[in-house]
Amino acid sequence: MGYGPDMDDRHRVDRDVETEPARSTRFRESAAVVLVRGRGDSLEVFWVKRSDAVGYMPGFHAFVGGTVLPEDAELEVDGVAEGRDRLLRACAMREVLEETGLLVGLTEPQPAATLSSARRRLLGGESFPALAREYGWRFRADALDFAGRWQTPPFASARFDTSFFLARAPTGQEASVQPGELASGEWIAPARALERWKKGEATFAAPILCTLEELTLGEQGLAARLALAPERAGQPVRRIELKWGVLLHPMKTRPLPPATHTNAYLVGESEMALIDPGSGEPAELEALFELIDALAADGRRLGLVLLTHHHPDHAGGVEGVRERYGVPVLAHPETARHVRADRLIGDGDTIALARDAGDWTLHAFHTPGHTRGHLCFLHERTRSLFTGDHITGGAGTVIIDPPEGDMTAYMASLERLTREPVETLFPGHGSPQGAAHKRIRDLIAHRRERETKVMAALEPEPLPLATLVERAYADTPRELWPYAERSLLAHLIDLEGRGLAVRDGERWRAG
Repeated sequence: MGYGPDMDDRHRVDRDVETEPARSTRFRESAAVVLVRGRGDSLEVFWVKRSDAVGYMPGFHAFVGGTVLPEDAELEVDGVAEGRDRLLRACAMREVLEETGLLVGLTEPQPAATLSSARRRLLGGESFPALAREYGWRFRADALDFAGRWQTPPFASARFDTSFFLARAPTGQEASVQPGELASGEWIAPARALERWKKGEATFAAPILCTLEELTLGEQGLAARLALAPERAGQPVRRIELKWGVLLHPMKTRPLPPATHTNAYLVGESEMALIDPGSGEPAELEALFELIDALAADGRRLGLVLLTHHHPDHAGGVEGVRERYGVPVLAHPETARHVRADRLIGDGDTIALARDAGDWTLHAFHTPGHTRGHLCFLHERTRSLFTGDHITGGAGTVIIDPPEGDMTAYMASLERLTREPVETLFPGHGSPQGAAHKRIRDLIAHRRERETKVMAALEPEPLPLATLVERAYADTPRELWPYAERSLLAHLIDLEGRGLAVRDGERWRAG
């Protein structure tokens, strides 16, 4: 991710070129299974919570599923021709066995001990089609009904083309989750799952929300309704509401490839705060206005705008929003030097939004480092932190570009957030994620590791930045060294402040 070639834009690159490879725009084929049991008022669905250890959307709730493996094509499935459909059904069956111990689609029941042994061997790395041949299993395609095709939106740090399938839990089999990629799994009534989401107790992506809503309407025509859900989800305007009262709206901005979007957020119920309307392009603003107006029709009105910092990809739409809705813009005094603000806010200030079913007060944290006036906003009830460019989605980190960027302040800001009640991170770029404290600690550890490499690159004799970046960033593609050099300079200034590096004109030596 990044922001453009000129010097002013370089310090706004939202990922650290030293660690995060270019994100592919290609989709990864995957399958998910909506496992159900019971009927009528007793209908339940099996969902899982992703472990804090996984890289993509840790801590989020989801349905069972995963990416296609090449060997999935070898599985024979009755009632479906060889090709993509069979491949995806094979993937779905394998993932259900791996993650729950259930084996859907069997033509004949199997003893529990056989399934347990097969699951153990599958998790140990053996091929699912090979196991099926050994046990003599045969599978029916009609045990899994197609239930929609969802594609990850362009802001995401990883992109998947996921086919959903609806399947009934086989009679006599018991679902269980083994610790690893998943933290837990349970059968739950769809209405109860939505209730937990509305209370801020569960976070999940749009396909999960749409599926749960359809499940609450009953089983009649369920698979057909689910198959149409991806198309209906965008009508009249697409809503990405990962937590109740937290809507993500990606806006096209002008980053360096592979990043393409900035995440704007609408937070609250009857009164909403808009965080970082990043684009001033007419088409992007119109799409944002359509969402705001659709929410207003539901009794959810825009009350104010909050800025995390002043960079154009976060504040580019401020004047357009102000003109359209006449709402005040709140920002840190340093940010207000660059963007017109109606009210100045700083560390410890609270932004009170209308109280509805729950409290929607936001707390401002001054988190300098990326910019002098950077703010993060915490919604304490749902333990949600809106991080702007201080913490990005995915595995990368932000470039700290002096003089606006300050590594000493950045590290202190990260350390401070480890002491706050944060569970879910909503970044300005990339995918939101749970496991907030782990992510923050990983960022701190990464910076300390890079600092060690910078110190090892220094010698008693002064060296230019070009030599130091080649040594300290040897693991970074050469074409990205001009950007890495900016973070290198920030590290050196931080080390200088601690007496561990000495500046000699444009060169640096060990302290």
